[in-house]
Amino acid sequence: MMKKILILIAIAILLCSCTPALVKTNSNLITLKPGMAQDDVTAVMGVPVLSELYEAADGKMVSILYYRTEEKKTTVLSAKEECTPVVFINGKLVGWGDRLTASGINLLKVKTR
Repeated sequence: MMKKILILIAIAILLCSCTPALVKTNSNLITLKPGMAQDDVTAVMGVPVLSELYEAADGKMVSILYYRTEEKKTTVLSAKEECTPVVFINGKLVGWGDRLTASGINLLKVKTR
């Protein structure tokens, strides 16, 4: 019985510790400014959960970094639905949010090794 209580306490602590990280990520998003270099953004935001690289129809390189900003479900792995995309063209920040990535930019996925 005591073992079960300790396990429940440990799980509760782990779940509660996730929320401050999301608040920090969301507060960091409001400090971003279009035109920032990708290195400067990652210095502010930290390591993204996921990143994708595309080539636009005009040859420009488009990089999308995904940062976890929501907690819709309790899983170890973050899904794209829980993340905010941060979009760069040729290494410069152009914006963030789902509307930006769904805006119809004509992209071709770049194959990575």
